[in-house]
Amino acid sequence: MLNQQFSKMEVIEMAKDIEKRGLNFYRSQADKTDNQEIRELFLRLAGDEKDHFQRFDNLGKSIKENSDYKEDHVYNEQVSTYLNALVEFAVFPGDELIDKEFDSMEEVLKLAIQAEKDSILLYTEMLDNHSGDTVDIIKKLIDEEKQHLLDLVKLDAKL
Repeated sequence: MLNQQFSKMEVIEMAKDIEKRGLNFYRSQADKTDNQEIRELFLRLAGDEKDHFQRFDNLGKSIKENSDYKEDHVYNEQVSTYLNALVEFAVFPGDELIDKEFDSMEEVLKLAIQAEKDSILLYTEMLDNHSGDTVDIIKKLIDEEKQHLLDLVKLDAKL
């Protein structure tokens, strides 16, 4: 799928977008449920996604402040469009699904589980094409997304 090597800043920008989409999705779904256990899990996941976003934002700022940093092609319109499409269709749903009324909580959990799996797959594939600090960034994100997946699978099994 990804035979292109992304720069550190591209990985960070993609991760920030994924985390922002996850935050919006989980917050929205937490507001729509009366089940306290599900609500608490979704709010915790939303908080994790917000924390992930902030860590990646801080990391990006740190890289930009580095005297050796040179602006890479993440801001190229064509590359940005490609990255946005990849994130939009590969991981968390776009805004149109955030406000959607799902038929059941099982449907919501199925979408969330698939989104977490997709994010793990996306980052794992990116891992194969990187080295150095970028690998550490991606590995940490994979570990955190795996925990989200486990939490969602456990909840789904309870329902």
